[in-house]
Amino acid sequence: MGKLIGARKYVMLVFLAACLLWMVPAQAQDYPKGPVQLVVPMAAGGAADIFWRAVVDSLAKNLNGTISVINKPGGGGVVGTSSVVNSKPDGYTVAGVNSDTLNVTPFFTPDIPFDSITDLTYIANLGMFMTTIAVRAESPFKTLEEVDAFAKANPKKLKAGVPGIGTMPYMTLHIFNYDAKVDIVPVAFGGGGEVLPQLLGGHLDLAFVAFPTIKSQLLAGKIRVLAVVSPKRHPSYRDIPTAAEKGYKQAVITTGIGLLGPKGLSPAVVKRWEDVAEKTMKEPSVVSAVQQLDYVADFKRGEEFKKGIVYEKNFFKELLDKAGVKPGPQK
Repeated sequence: MGKLIGARKYVMLVFLAACLLWMVPAQAQDYPKGPVQLVVPMAAGGAADIFWRAVVDSLAKNLNGTISVINKPGGGGVVGTSSVVNSKPDGYTVAGVNSDTLNVTPFFTPDIPFDSITDLTYIANLGMFMTTIAVRAESPFKTLEEVDAFAKANPKKLKAGVPGIGTMPYMTLHIFNYDAKVDIVPVAFGGGGEVLPQLLGGHLDLAFVAFPTIKSQLLAGKIRVLAVVSPKRHPSYRDIPTAAEKGYKQAVITTGIGLLGPKGLSPAVVKRWEDVAEKTMKEPSVVSAVQQLDYVADFKRGEEFKKGIVYEKNFFKELLDKAGVKPGPQK
C-alpha cells in the first residue's frame, strides 16, 4: 500500500510540473513571435548606435527573429530609455543603453523620470568603449598639457563638445576640470555623431567623445587624440597616452554597452536574451567586428551587469561630490 501511495505522489508531482510548464506565459515558450524593437537612446552615428548596428544581425540570427534598431536621442539617453521603461514588458521593446545613462545621468538629471536600478530589467552587458580627448588636426594643441596650460590662463574660454548632458564624456570633462583645476565649458549634443562635425568645423576647441565615433576621421588624419580616458592604453592605439599617465588620476573611466528591458520582464525572456547575447559576443566574426570599430567585447549576465551599475553609480556620486559638482546641468 505504501509503495502505491508513493507512486501516486510521484505521478501527481509529474502532473503538477507539467501544469506549471503550461502556465508559463506564451511569450516565454515561443518568443519572439514578431519583430523586436531595439531602442538606442542616442543619435545615429554615435558610439552606441555604431555598436548595435554592428552586432544586430548576429543577435537577430541567434534569437531566430527580427530586430529593428530605433534611435531615440535626447537627454543623455533619458528620452529613449524612458520609452522602454514605459513599454509593455513582453520582450518586444528593449533598450541598448550606454552605462552612463544608468550610473552618471541620474546625477546630472535629478528629475529623471525613472529609477535606473529599480525601473528596468537588466538583461546583459555586451561590450565597452573608451572616451578620447580629441582636437581637429589644425588645432594648436598638440598635448593635453598644452590644453591644461591654456585653460588655466583663460578660464571658460575653451569649449568642449560632449554627446549629451549626463553622458560619461560629460562627466569625464568635469573630472578633468577637477583634476587640472581648470574650467573648460561643456557643449552638449544629442550624441557623439553630432559633436564630430562641430569639432571639424572649428566650432569647438576639443571634444570628449568615444573612439568609435571618431575612428574614420582619426585614420584620415583629420582628428588628433591627445589622450584616452581609461585605466590603460587602447590596444589598437598604443602610442596614445592615457590621461592618468599625464597626471590626471581620476580619469580612468570606461563605458559599458548593455541590453535592458522594462521592469517586470519575464525571467524566461531574460534568460533567452542572456544566452543569445553570450553566444553572439563569442562569435569570432562579431569579436573581430567590434574590435575593428574600437570596442571591446565584455559580456556579463543581467545580475552581474546590474551589480556593476549599482557600484559605479555610488562611486561616481562620491567622486563628483569631491569635485564639488552639484546635481543638475552644469553652467
